[in-house]
Order: sequence, then structure tokens, then C-alpha cells
Amino acid sequence: MNIIFTIVKKELTELFRERKTIINSFLLPTLIAPILIIVMIKVGQFMEQKQQEQQISIGLVNAPKDFISITEKGTNTFIPLKEPQDFSILIEEGTIQAAVVFPKQWNEHLANLKINEISIHRNSANYLVNNRLEELIQKYEQKLSNERLKQLGISLEKITPFTTHYIETGEQREIFGKQFGGFIPYIFILSMWGGCLLAAVDLVTGEKERKTIETTLLLPISKFKILMGKTIVAALLGFFPAVLSLLGLLLSIQFIPDIPIFLKDAIGSILNFKSISLTFLLLIPFSIFLAGSIISLITSATSFKEAQSKAAPIIMLIIIPLALAMTPDFILTWSTALIPILNIGLSIKEIMAGTIHMGMYSVILISLISLAAAAIYLSHKKFSDEKAILM
Repeated sequence: MNIIFTIVKKELTELFRERKTIINSFLLPTLIAPILIIVMIKVGQFMEQKQQEQQISIGLVNAPKDFISITEKGTNTFIPLKEPQDFSILIEEGTIQAAVVFPKQWNEHLANLKINEISIHRNSANYLVNNRLEELIQKYEQKLSNERLKQLGISLEKITPFTTHYIETGEQREIFGKQFGGFIPYIFILSMWGGCLLAAVDLVTGEKERKTIETTLLLPISKFKILMGKTIVAALLGFFPAVLSLLGLLLSIQFIPDIPIFLKDAIGSILNFKSISLTFLLLIPFSIFLAGSIISLITSATSFKEAQSKAAPIIMLIIIPLALAMTPDFILTWSTALIPILNIGLSIKEIMAGTIHMGMYSVILISLISLAAAAIYLSHKKFSDEKAILM
């Protein structure tokens, strides 16, 4: 054990001499959460301001006067058109952003309490225009409905069979944890991947390029202990970024002033000591699994570029299950608890919501430990092949 500790100390010392290790493994993970939050807030504020200020032009055919009178004309420009035409050309050219065609018998149908049909020409990709136009149409529809009820002498209460009052039984933590919890493992695991890859490539392929791997293998130490030392260092440099990402997130909600109070309270409710402890307990064997898997793939690589290309497929095996875990269609069950990576994303989401089933959690933890052991065994077989390690 002392030998492995000595190897770990030696490898960490060499890695920390390089500036890129400090930046990629410590500085960037700490800053990623604050940067993401600030960017999201600023972009959201910019888009909201842009939507409020953007002027849109709406073509109107046979439009009644009361439709125009109820709308706020500040950011809406109405262009009267005599008859329907190929609106797709006008919208594509930018002359108008949408068009509303009223039937010629509009007033007659209203007087006879008949149903009118309005044709709306729009580009579904233009969300700003469509949302604003929909608000105008709904506002006008509500106005005409109230007038028709008044004309018939019917009160709104008489045609309202019931109202709904939703009483939320779930706690704020559970609701927010289910929604936001899937995003947390995405940040953690991707930062862990970057840290493990950087360390593993430098510890194995880097030693080959520096011509020091032969000297290391000539030492009176078993290859397994050398491998374990390198694996532990790679796992540590994968685990530290996850911790620092969490630290950056906690600092963000404390010191970024533009974050809404309710969001700060919600994040604070899901990131408590228990949820953090349970999450990191899962990430420890996962970081060892990542380190062992990467080392097993890059052992035969002779350059940084080749090593990175050999390890690239792992990222796809990580991203796809994590993306599925973020969707509401996948929930933690006894079946999904056995699917690697997906089980981590789903379990962390349940942990953040405070609804984790400890039996399933134990199964996931045991499966991750088994995967870590399998990755170390596979990397040991590769590392013991002198043709691969010395080529």
C-alpha cells in the first residue's frame, strides 16, 4: 500500500507541474457552473427585452375595426390588404411576419350568432410572432364571447360548469429535484470525463512520449501496483472536477445577484448534506471505472492524438444514457437500476428530489463497484502486455 501511495504522490506531483492540469482539472470545473448560470440569465434577459421591443408586421384582410382597436399598437404594425394572396412570399420576403384573413360575412355571422372561421398564415418557426399573434386572437375571442353572452342575457357563471383548484401534494424539493436533478449528473460526469481523460493520457501515453515508461517498468514494483497508482491518480483528477463543479454551483446561487430568490431556495433545498453525500458516493466508483476504461483503451497508443481518438467512443456511451435520464419518460426502476450510466443519472435525480429508494441505490452502488473492478482488471491485462505498453 505504501508503494501505491508513493506512486500516486509522484504522479500527482508531475501532473501539477503542468499549467494545463491546474486549468482543466481545477479552474474550469469551478467556473463552469457560474459561467453557465450567468450566460443563461443574460441571454434570457436579452431575449425577453428583444421580444418586448421587436416590431412585427401583421397583414389583415377584411379585419373588423374592433379587432385593431383592442390591440396594443406599440410593437404591432397592421397592414391592411384588400384580398387574400400568396402570403408565404410576403412572409419569406419579410414584408409581413404573419397574416390574418377574416371572412367577408364576418359581421353577418356575428349578428346571427354563427361561427366564423379565421385563417392565420404564419411561419411556425417564428415563436415570437406566433406567441404575440395568439395572444391577440385570444384577447379578441374573449371580447366577442363576452359580448355574445351579454347579448343572450347569459352570465359567465351559468356556462361555467366547474373551476379547478390544484393542490400540490409534492414538496418543492421533489418537484424541482425531478426537473433540475437530471441536469446535475450531466455536468458532473462530463467534467469527470475531461479530468480522467487528461490525466490518463498524460500518465500512460505521455510517459511513452517522454521515454520514461521503460524506467518505471524496470523498478522492482509489480505492474499491478504501478497501474493502480496511475488509475487512482486519474480517478482523483476525474473526481475533483465534480466536487469543484458542485462548489461552483453553490457559490453561484450565493453570489450571483440576478438569480431569482425562488430558484436559490429550490437549489438550496435539493443540495443538502445527505443528497451531496449519496451523490459523491456513487461518483467515487464511477471515477475509477472511467479511469480504468480509458487506460485500457489508450495503453497501446503512441501519441496524445491517437490516445484521444481511442478513448473518444466512451463519451458517446456516456452522453446518450445521460440525455435519456434527463427526459421524464425514464424513471428509476429495478430494471433501469441495472443499466450503466443511465442508472447514475436517474438515481441522482431521485436523490435530489428526496425520493431515492435505498434498495435500488444499493444495487446501483454495487453495480458501479463491480464495473470499476472489471475496468481495473481489463486495464491490468492491457498494461501487462509489454508489446502494447512499450510499442
